[in-house]
Amino acid sequence: MKSTKRSLIICTCVCMAALLQIISVSQSVTAIDVPASSTNNNNYGFQLESNVTNSSSNEVVYRNPQHGIFMLFPSNWTFSTSGLPQYTQVAAFYAPLQNLSDLIPARFTITVMSYQQNVSLKEFTNMTLSSLNETNQVKILSSNPTTLAGRPGYQVVFSTLPNMGSPVSFKIMHSWTAINNKIYVFEYGVESSKFNTYLPTVKQILDSLKIQAP
Repeated sequence: MKSTKRSLIICTCVCMAALLQIISVSQSVTAIDVPASSTNNNNYGFQLESNVTNSSSNEVVYRNPQHGIFMLFPSNWTFSTSGLPQYTQVAAFYAPLQNLSDLIPARFTITVMSYQQNVSLKEFTNMTLSSLNETNQVKILSSNPTTLAGRPGYQVVFSTLPNMGSPVSFKIMHSWTAINNKIYVFEYGVESSKFNTYLPTVKQILDSLKIQAP
């Protein structure tokens, strides 16, 4: 049990560090970055395909059979599996830049952390909230239970503080659920002033989430 808790603490701290790296997200495009509107079947454990149930074709389906994830994303968001700061992050989607004043696009990432033993939602939540509070680099704005893919989950919204060496403040929504020995984490981050702009879209993305644990 002690080793399990120690592992949780380490992985939670790593996850928190990954969250704060949104400030330094690069806008460069690499070989496996693709517009979400493209159909893509590949060997990276995911599939992108048109949403045939939507005649307007403004959404694409993201499937990850390896982790049992199904989600719908806007077709004008850009998909990427490259440049992710942690090996536990399996995918990222970036909103299109609105104008020249936009420096960093809104980002939605999917993270899956696997453990040797089953992990409870309560245990991971306590570790995560403790790690956030101990950083002294963020301000928690809300912290509440939620539902993800019809399962009990938790959601925290926090903002970065000015003393982080960046003139731009970021707002991040961190949502997770526990299934057997896996923690599924979904992070939405953007400049604080634009958080509410993309929030309705992000809520639709989360509402479309289905998880069928392999």
